[in-house]
Amino acid sequence: MTLAESVWGWEQELSWRMAAAAPEDTVQGSFVNGTLAAVRKLGDAETVRCCLEASGEKKFIDFFSYPLRGFLRLLECAARRLGARWGGGEVVLRELGLHAHTDFLVSPVGKTAVLMSYGSPRKLVDTAPDIYRHSMSFGEQEVVWTGPSSGRFRLRGDFLPSVCHEGVLEALIRVAGGRGVRVERAWAHGLEGEYRFSWE
Repeated sequence: MTLAESVWGWEQELSWRMAAAAPEDTVQGSFVNGTLAAVRKLGDAETVRCCLEASGEKKFIDFFSYPLRGFLRLLECAARRLGARWGGGEVVLRELGLHAHTDFLVSPVGKTAVLMSYGSPRKLVDTAPDIYRHSMSFGEQEVVWTGPSSGRFRLRGDFLPSVCHEGVLEALIRVAGGRGVRVERAWAHGLEGEYRFSWE
C-alpha cells in the first residue's frame, strides 16, 4: 500500500502511518511532552487529558522512549478535537509541529543546539537531522542547500504526518532569527518526502 497525499486527507494519512509503524518505532518523551504543551496552548486541559488517554500512557518522562503508534493516536485526537477551532486538522498538526519543537528548543539539548548556531538559521537547520535523531528512533533526514537562505529537507522512512514537518522547519528557522520564513511540501509519497524552505 502506498500513500498519495495529494489525494488523501490528514485522517487517512495518519491511519496509514499508524498501520505502517512497527513496535520498535519510538519517540522520546521530551518530544511528546513538547507536543502536549502545544496541545494545551491550542486547546485546554481537557484536550490534553483526552490526548493522553488516546496515547495509552498516563504521563511521559522526557528521557524515556515510547511507542510511535501511541503518539500518532495522540496527534489524531488533538487534530479531531481542535480542528473546528483552528481551521481543520491539518492546520492543527502543522501548529503542533511548530510549537512542539519551539518548546524542545528551550530544553537543555535544544538550548545547546541554538547556542551552537550563533544566531544563524543556516547553522541551526544543519543540525535538524541530529535533532530528529534525538527525538525519534526512525527515519533518515538530509539538508540540501540551494542558496544562502534556501534549501530542501529530505526525509526517508518517516512516520510523522507530513504537515508536521513544515511546522518543525519553521520553528528551527524562526528561533535562530530568520524572518519571512516560507516552508512548503515539495512532494511526499509513502514514508519519503521533500520540503522547500527559505527565509529573508
